[in-house]
Amino acid sequence: MTTPAESLTFPTAVPSQPDALGARLTPGSHTADVNGNRLHYVVRGSGPVMLFPSPGWGPSISYLLPQPALEQHCTVVYFDTRHSGDSTGPEQPDQYTLSHFVADIDGLRQHLGAPRVFLAGHSAGGQQVLAYGIEHSEHLLGIIAIDAIAAPDELRTRELLAAMERRRTHPFYETRPGFVDAAIAMMTGADTTPRSITETLDAIGPFYFHDPELAATVMPTLQIDETANGYANASGFQGDDVLADLHRIDVPTLVVVGDDDFICDPVSQAARIVERIAGSTLAVIEDSGHVPWAEQPERFAAACDEWLATVTAEHA
Repeated sequence: MTTPAESLTFPTAVPSQPDALGARLTPGSHTADVNGNRLHYVVRGSGPVMLFPSPGWGPSISYLLPQPALEQHCTVVYFDTRHSGDSTGPEQPDQYTLSHFVADIDGLRQHLGAPRVFLAGHSAGGQQVLAYGIEHSEHLLGIIAIDAIAAPDELRTRELLAAMERRRTHPFYETRPGFVDAAIAMMTGADTTPRSITETLDAIGPFYFHDPELAATVMPTLQIDETANGYANASGFQGDDVLADLHRIDVPTLVVVGDDDFICDPVSQAARIVERIAGSTLAVIEDSGHVPWAEQPERFAAACDEWLATVTAEHA
């Protein structure tokens, strides 16, 4: 059961003590004490500050780096969310809700001494930045939501299963009898075999790509904290539907989606996000799945560069 966005409560961020603010944004690796956790972050690029969280359910920022199209316009602060990567986090499974991740974004913003920032987020990280925009648009210059989840509802389930079914005729799957059926059983819960998140991604990884062969190259690079994944699941993270409140976002927003993304698809997610955020821009990356910068780097970079060039010029 999902939780309506309007019922969410967002705890107040507790920033760390002030010191030399400038040093906090020098290129390289840093840590920040935010809301009782030590958040690890990496600074790259130049320009206005852009915060880029990891997805929240366990992956580190390693798979996000680098993002040259973002870094040429912004000082990008990639950060490991609580208990992921090199960040610490509480050992309580109820401390990994969407509300907690939003508070951490704001705490890091305050730690960096940045009154207004850009946000970028991928997948569940995209949901984090959209939720932040709902509550704190006054602190934002703009948002880039990349293959973001906004509504884990019935339409999303139908689109997901339809996308998996369409893959049956792809040569990769035709030469692997039973692969699609096994993956669908896992995604629908018909297969209840206990698996780690790494084992699960090994089994369904090819579906994340337009070219399923890329899974063998990209998926092993993921650094996933299994404990964080368990806590996020226990907290119901990714179960929130934020669609109803997206109209409260009043900053420039770019919504990027792969045209063949099965997990955060163009119909149930991207199109409905754009429909609800006034003045937002939709960029559909052709021949791409869930990780467009890895699968179609030039097309992804062009979409981000065009949007950022316009928006950052307004704040020069």
